[in-house]
Amino acid sequence: MSNKKKKKNYTYNGLGFPVVIEEAELRKVGDKWLLKVDIEKLSDEVMKVLPAKPGGLTGAEIRFMRTYFGLSRRSLASELNVSHTAVNKWEETGNERAKIDPHVEIMFRALMKLMLHQESDFLSFFKSMMTESKKFSELKNKPLNIAI
Repeated sequence: MSNKKKKKNYTYNGLGFPVVIEEAELRKVGDKWLLKVDIEKLSDEVMKVLPAKPGGLTGAEIRFMRTYFGLSRRSLASELNVSHTAVNKWEETGNERAKIDPHVEIMFRALMKLMLHQESDFLSFFKSMMTESKKFSELKNKPLNIAI
């Protein structure tokens, strides 16, 4: 009997919010099947797609992006010209949609995209975010799907 198997869609919550990993590799340890994952690689892949995620960001996703770049709540607040208590309130929503003004959310997503040094497609990204922002409050949050 093999101690490895693949699962088509595995929901991983280790980043603070659900991420569906396509074709996840599981390893048997004792009598349990555990995900074999490179957390750094997974974090990098999630960070590449999260700024363009359809629908509004959750508090947990905002916290993940902020901490990915080592930003304090105060430094992020300063970059977005909001108070640090506003950032606290966004993050307190956990896996629910953050209570963030759509225009500030666009600026936050744009800042994250620029910090990733993905300027080459920034104009198309920004235009899509302007269109998408109209739907931020309407779309139900779904787990992020990612293939690593």
